[in-house]
Amino acid sequence: MSTWGDTLQGLAACAVSSLFFGSMFVPLKTQDAGDGLFTQWVMGAAIFVIGMIVNAYEGFPTFHPLAMLGGALWATGNVTAVPILSMIGMGMGILVWGTVNCLCGWAAGRFGLFGLHPSVPNSVLLNYLGLTCVLIGGVLFSQIHPTTRQHSRISSPSYGESTIRNVRGNSSGDEDENVSLLPSPVQSANKRILGIVLSLFAGAFYGFTFVPVIYIQQHPEQVLSF
Repeated sequence: MSTWGDTLQGLAACAVSSLFFGSMFVPLKTQDAGDGLFTQWVMGAAIFVIGMIVNAYEGFPTFHPLAMLGGALWATGNVTAVPILSMIGMGMGILVWGTVNCLCGWAAGRFGLFGLHPSVPNSVLLNYLGLTCVLIGGVLFSQIHPTTRQHSRISSPSYGESTIRNVRGNSSGDEDENVSLLPSPVQSANKRILGIVLSLFAGAFYGFTFVPVIYIQQHPEQVLSF
């Protein structure tokens, strides 16, 4: 009975974490996040504050410096989040890096990467079947052509853009005026490819975020603590 209780508790924790991780970039949809560095700093500061509150609630348990490596991995991957959202959109970005996140986390636990103990599932067939479904979903979603916020620049151009359009309109006619600010197909394709590559990069770092923590749990005698 305790095993079922632990399983249900773990699934409930997964549901809550999925809800919060999946919606943490929603506030950025209506804000100008810039290049993402300041956004990353603010998110890191908020995580630190919540972590200190939880740490105090738990009575300030033993501190393991190796666990900070997981935070560094997460922060490195998260630096690319804002550029990814501006290139391929929130839905596609989160789905692509979520797929890679799942794959890397599964591989680390299943095969015991980075010194972890391998975790063999009760049903290997169902385990690989679920992984295959995740990979197929990731490939399908990578084919989506999202609509980003570039179009808003055309409807309300800045002073510099309107000046360029007026000069080109006087010399080349109204047809060039409408085309000058539209991204070319090559630029759009390159941006989409770069966004997907960055999503793969971010997903790998997200996927290995908890490896140091699990290593500490499995090898408590081999890690430095305070």
